Amino acid sequence: MGGFVHLKDVIFAGGFTLGILALLSVYSLALIWERWRYHKKTLGGLPRFIESLRHTLQADDMRAALALCKHAPGPAANVVAACLVGPTGKDERGNATDRALGREIAALEKGLPFLGTIGSTAPFIGLFGTVLGVMRAFRDLAGAANAGPGVVAVGISEALIATAAGLFVAIPAIIAYNYFTTKSNRFSEEMRWVTEEILDRLTESSAR
Repeated sequence: MGGFVHLKDVIFAGGFTLGILALLSVYSLALIWERWRYHKKTLGGLPRFIESLRHTLQADDMRAALALCKHAPGPAANVVAACLVGPTGKDERGNATDRALGREIAALEKGLPFLGTIGSTAPFIGLFGTVLGVMRAFRDLAGAANAGPGVVAVGISEALIATAAGLFVAIPAIIAYNYFTTKSNRFSEEMRWVTEEILDRLTESSAR
């Protein structure tokens, strides 16, 4: 019972900011889980797809490359298909490919700005809660008769829980944001290399 009362006192010392941080933590973890599942589903077979596509390109077999896109749907297949079935001109094909790549990148990065915002603001929210707790501790000290420094020490230690909570929320959000952003950038780079090679081969074929 004493432990429960102490925990309740600590939460109270953290103030309403702990409630905000708790909500941000739940939302952040749910978003991380959803993004992880989406990236695993859509990019899980990317290395195998790229390897198969390169074999078809080395054989200069664009029909086989298009058939591969139809049998292996996903972000990469959508971008490559837009490059293969686009307009006849190289510039027009390039623009169509860029639009398709932009759509897929937007889908991969959906929700990531929220993770970045949570990661950058959660420590400040926690610090704000700590400041409020320290102010409350000194106010209690001023109103208590014959109170020693121990009263302030206890109040400050309880108030610091808000800062710890802010870091607890921010660190996973920042790590996940950097991880998913890196995967998205890597996908974009690989797709640009592949589509540029396809455009060059198509241009060479039309010039023959």
